[in-house]
Amino acid sequence: DDMNCAEPYVRFLCQWLLDYCYDDMEFMTKFIDKTVLQRLEMVAKFKLHRVTYTRQLPFLRKQRK
Repeated sequence: DDMNCAEPYVRFLCQWLLDYCYDDMEFMTKFIDKTVLQRLEMVAKFKLHRVTYTRQLPFLRKQRK
């Protein structure tokens, strides 16, 4: 399953950014995205919620309008 492979990798990347690029991420909070550190921390620490494409499609269509 692709999600079983992708989730640990995404979590690893988020933790790596926090560990090795914290200053850059902190810079981003000042000028680009104020929530980047919080979001990286959440993705790195917590299991991702999985939603099938079929289940998410109505929501995506609604957001497009």
